[in-house]
Amino acid sequence: MTESDPSPYQVGVPTPDTSTAETQSHVAVDRRHQVMVVVSMYIGYAMFMVLRMIPTVAGTSITEDPNLNVDTGDWGRILAMGTIGALIGKFIGGYAADRLGGRITFIIGLLVSAIGVLAFAASSTVWMFQATFFLTLLAKSSGWPSMAKIIVTSFRPNEYGRVWGVLATSSRIGTLVATLLLGGLLYIISWQTMLFIAGAAGIVITVYFAVSQKAAAGKLHAAMPNGVGGQDGSDAEAAHPLYGTSLVEAISHFFRSRQFWLITGSMMGMTIMWDFLLVVPLYLRDTLNMTPSGASMAASAFPFGSLISVLVGGYIFDKLSRRSTAWIMGVLLLVAAGCILTFYVMPRFGMTEDALTKLSLALLFVFGLCVSPCYYIPMSVFSIDFGGPHSGFLISLIDALAFGATAAFYYFAGEVAEKSWSLFLFLLLAVAVWSTLTMIFFMLGEAQKQAPEPA
Repeated sequence: MTESDPSPYQVGVPTPDTSTAETQSHVAVDRRHQVMVVVSMYIGYAMFMVLRMIPTVAGTSITEDPNLNVDTGDWGRILAMGTIGALIGKFIGGYAADRLGGRITFIIGLLVSAIGVLAFAASSTVWMFQATFFLTLLAKSSGWPSMAKIIVTSFRPNEYGRVWGVLATSSRIGTLVATLLLGGLLYIISWQTMLFIAGAAGIVITVYFAVSQKAAAGKLHAAMPNGVGGQDGSDAEAAHPLYGTSLVEAISHFFRSRQFWLITGSMMGMTIMWDFLLVVPLYLRDTLNMTPSGASMAASAFPFGSLISVLVGGYIFDKLSRRSTAWIMGVLLLVAAGCILTFYVMPRFGMTEDALTKLSLALLFVFGLCVSPCYYIPMSVFSIDFGGPHSGFLISLIDALAFGATAAFYYFAGEVAEKSWSLFLFLLLAVAVWSTLTMIFFMLGEAQKQAPEPA
């Protein structure tokens, strides 16, 4: 070796830090393609929500069409059939995500949902509307468990919360696109054309999702073959206690878990609280004598509070210890309970309609701000960690149990509200307290499994 070709081990000659450069390059590739994964899931799930909502947006036009002979009772039966499809789809979608992988299940679900909407647009009888809406909602239910499997393959555990926080806002965006943008088109186009536009857009988004996810997954696996990006998370799931177990064995394991029942109990309560949005316009109209337009405007504040809080909540969930998060979420749910309590006493305030509208807007904004991060993030992260190879089915199972409790509550509570809105709100307040307590105990249980972290 000549003097002009010094040994890298000579004193005073700097050694190139190639390992640092390679690591930085891997991180850059990793982040860029992780963003691609999130963006495609975000657009895809927003499209799921558009396809889920758009038939109901067309409902008024369908019942007013004299050529269809679909009355209000028929429309109720169409909606009921869609609800049954959504419930069955939760189990089918969760099981498929665990067996086929998240990306394949998401693609199939989105494509079938789009086809369902196109078929709904071409329907002309009640049974055709029922069958196509059933198919659409059945396929739509595969979206959330599929994303859980994709997150496992693309992100580290300490990033799950913020990823779920971002993705949770996509459902609100999809709902707003369906109700405001596409719904507004009904002034200038027929309901069939609006549905065909939505269905065609669903097929286009399906193709985009498939292409972008395939490219991103390949790059992630090449950049970090021993980390994230593995095919269907097989490396991570192979080390999970439930690896190799049957679905029946996994369900038995879930049912024996105190944590499972605590998060399920909290989700039951929060889902009931979430659906308060569906009846709050009736409460404002009947109790506070607000006009239908004022009541509807007040209800619109809920999604905006939700959009803000889940983004921040996901980041906080990743950064803080589970014990700290337990008290934060407890406070958030107590504030939400305080909003319900304020609605309970509002008739005694003697305020003008304008003042009541503004107060209702503020209450529903805060209510959405407080409930949303507690609703979306803990259950989704827990399902990935606890469910492992059965995480898709676990998400669907918890969601289905919460859905069933909500259906039962509002089946009976509707009659209660008809007789006394005060009693209805008192029951809802009790549900909020229940949900708060079970969430705190759940998060404290998670803290016992987690090594202490600096707050």
